[in-house]
Parts: sequence; structure tokens; C-alpha cells
Amino acid sequence: MSRVLFLANPYDGSARPILGLANELINKGQKVTFFSSDEFQEPVEGIGADFKSYKADLDVFQQKKSDETKSGLISALLEPMKFIDDIVVQIRGLKFDYAVFSPAYPYASIITQLLGIPKAQFGVAS
Repeated sequence: MSRVLFLANPYDGSARPILGLANELINKGQKVTFFSSDEFQEPVEGIGADFKSYKADLDVFQQKKSDETKSGLISALLEPMKFIDDIVVQIRGLKFDYAVFSPAYPYASIITQLLGIPKAQFGVAS
């Protein structure tokens, strides 16, 4: 049984297709940990995957809430290690055989290098 880390951009066009792939892997006996924003917790847990959520202030896809706060994307670009560290801290002690992510996922290469695991980019044809 392989352990797979899914890194999902939390919007339907990105998360739903790789959620389908995660479901197929679970059906084949793989163990899946799936990172996304809170809005995807129910569908992720519904397929039997372990759900992990980005810290709200580091969610790179969150909408800007006020003029005083930076959007998550700007924050991740200006302080990428906060974003990366949040993920690494949440999966500390877990071992993965590989990671799956969408093409637009930020820092997937760095995260997989830190974990010492192969990566598989998942794209959807339009």
C-alpha cells in the first residue's frame, strides 16, 4: 500500500479532478492525505482520504478581506517559507511514497524535495 500526498488548489477546476484521482487510488488500496482549503473537507473525507487544511492566513487562494490584509497568494509569494513550513509541520511524522498536484500548485517541487519523494503533476485537458 502506497501513501500519497495530494496538494490541491482549492477551486473546483483544480481540486475536483484530482479528488477523483484520489478516490480511484483509495479504491485500489492506497492511503491518501489531501491538502486543500476548508471548503473541500467534506468531499475529501467523503472519499476516505485524510484531510489537511491550509492555515487560513496562508491559504494562497483566499480572497483579500480588507485593504490592510494581503491576499494569501501575495503572502505566499512574499513569504514562501511560511506557506511551505505550514504544510511540512502538519505532515510531520507521516511518510509518503509520492505527491500529486495540479500544474498551478505553488512550491510543489520544494515540498517534494524537502520530503524526498517523487512528484506527479496532474493536468486536465479542456
